[in-house]
Amino acid sequence: MSSSPWTANFATEKSRCAADVQHLLDKYPQPVVYEVMSELLRREMREQFAGEYAAAQQSED
Repeated sequence: MSSSPWTANFATEKSRCAADVQHLLDKYPQPVVYEVMSELLRREMREQFAGEYAAAQQSED
């Protein structure tokens, strides 16, 4: 069974993300880092949903 091409990319991005989070945790208090990350995730999800919803509405027209 061969490995998917995205698997290596995912591992690299996961490693970078973990390093970035650790750097932030070293610099700022944990609750601050988690709250900011939560807000960024909420915004990203909201934007993604809005884009998908708009595309679905256009396809129905």
